[in-house]
Amino acid sequence: MIKFKDTDFLHAGSRIKTLEKKLLTQRQLIQMIEAQTMDEAWKIVNDAGIGVGIPPEQYEKALSQNLAETYDFLGGLSKGHDFLDLLRYEYDALNLKVLVKAHAMDQEQDELVELGSVPVTALREEFRLQKYEKTPRLLAESAAEATDALARTGDPQWVDVIVDRAMLAAMLQKAKEYQIPFLHKVVKTKIDIANLRSLVRIKRIDKDLDFVKRVLVPGGNLDVDHLADAFARGMDSIIALIEGSDYGPTLEPSLGALRSGKGLTEFERLCDDCLTAVLDRARLIPFGVELLIVYAAAKEAEIKAVRIVLASRLAGVAPHLIKERLRETYA
Repeated sequence: MIKFKDTDFLHAGSRIKTLEKKLLTQRQLIQMIEAQTMDEAWKIVNDAGIGVGIPPEQYEKALSQNLAETYDFLGGLSKGHDFLDLLRYEYDALNLKVLVKAHAMDQEQDELVELGSVPVTALREEFRLQKYEKTPRLLAESAAEATDALARTGDPQWVDVIVDRAMLAAMLQKAKEYQIPFLHKVVKTKIDIANLRSLVRIKRIDKDLDFVKRVLVPGGNLDVDHLADAFARGMDSIIALIEGSDYGPTLEPSLGALRSGKGLTEFERLCDDCLTAVLDRARLIPFGVELLIVYAAAKEAEIKAVRIVLASRLAGVAPHLIKERLRETYA
């Protein structure tokens, strides 16, 4: 297990503290929602250093480019260590799911995301040859399992279940290579929140206990057996489990809607806010490897928030509804 001293990233920390001041605030996101035109909203994004010179209708390209540049920058500060790769596994998983489903339909698939830990060209070739060298082992194994499951069942949902589960397990495996308690906390929070989301969503669609056991990911702070038991006893037990967990205070405003069977918009938003709350606890850290992790996760949250605002505006969603979807930001 690799261990760092606080002073190992002293210079990197000072640079990141400066960059954090440029992250979009909640107030700026509200201004984007209330802007009269898309151009006005896009100018606020440009002023934060995102998408300069790129037209607003190409916002997806701009956001992906900015995030890629962020990971390249942080990689240069990481002194050859790859602990930030685990935050990129989400994109590797997304690409593998696309490849598995396209393969089943005998289609070529070029629309992959260049944000993963494995370059798209390499991932596509490894999938074609079924010989994985750069792809994290657990994700590579999940691609084969998902391909088989899809061929047997014809249900693409199993592809998402299998690959997403492997993604979180791979994150935890990578985190264990480093003695960085804060990194472990981030990953365990991601696992817990994914599991809580699964309990609520699966209960809503009335799937059985065997299905939820296949979906739940071990390794978080919330024991999967306790989660499965709460699922078996019903939504009230799931809500009680949430209330008694560390995530209860953050998720509490959404629990009334869960009890009454209303929409999940607020619950989904507050689930994302649980990770932001973990990042907030690192604000007082003056220097150290934690600052690289915080900035990467905060940048992911910023890009997600901007995407929600812009996509919603283009879809004609009313401003008050966009505000309901808006996540907390680290800035």
